[in-house]
Amino acid sequence: MQTSLKSVKITARYAHKTNGKLNGIVTYAVRSSDGTTLYCTTLINGKASGCSCPSHKPCYHMKGLERKEAARTPVVVVKSESNESTTIQPISLPDGYCGSHKTLTCKGPELPKRDMMAANLTKQGFHLMR
Repeated sequence: MQTSLKSVKITARYAHKTNGKLNGIVTYAVRSSDGTTLYCTTLINGKASGCSCPSHKPCYHMKGLERKEAARTPVVVVKSESNESTTIQPISLPDGYCGSHKTLTCKGPELPKRDMMAANLTKQGFHLMR
């Protein structure tokens, strides 16, 4: 049994961020095969998690976008010292980089935890309501 190969027509790609850093969630806006309807397909860490099209899952949008996302090379933005120009260069991936892990994580300094109970014990809550 042969299946027809449909190409995915990408309208837009949105890479979601949390606190200014990419969090691994990517949303694509894709056109239907007849070109009239716009569908939303979401990928989490390179794996398709949902599509708004009415077909059975996984649909050809999900399969095609997983392949396209896997083929993308990660890029890094390099700023020059004079701040006149910004160049985008592909990242050279280290040996042993697994294609299934799309994000490289690094830990930053931990922020001190605020004590929320201290604000409750000052009896200033009702004072602020006046």
